[in-house]
Amino acid sequence: MDTETTTASRTTADHQPTLPTPTPDVDSVDASIARARRVQHLSALVRARLDETDRHTDDPDALAKAVVEALYRAHPHIRLEDALDLARIVERPPEADSTKRAIEHVVEDACSHLNAWGRFGPENATSPSEHERARG
Repeated sequence: MDTETTTASRTTADHQPTLPTPTPDVDSVDASIARARRVQHLSALVRARLDETDRHTDDPDALAKAVVEALYRAHPHIRLEDALDLARIVERPPEADSTKRAIEHVVEDACSHLNAWGRFGPENATSPSEHERARG
């Protein structure tokens, strides 16, 4: 009888209840979808604005700067100072990427900075330098 009790208590003690899988927050899913659509849309606009020389350059830095310039010209909420800051801080696309993917890479990085600066939200008033002063 002691064996049954020990076995029964061990089985009960060893059994870990399965935790429910967390459901993603609807707002975070919507925000993620909005970000992906924004990058796709702006990448298409940038590709349409780039000329053949910009599109087929072997220099990833030159392509990144051309993408930032085209993004500045295409998007009404991006200020000149935003574009100048983005030209300095945007990630260089990997050299192995196709031109389309390289453009998307730069646009995605630029959008993350612009989003942090509040360019896509209701508070479009802060500049990148004002944003840095507020954070630091």
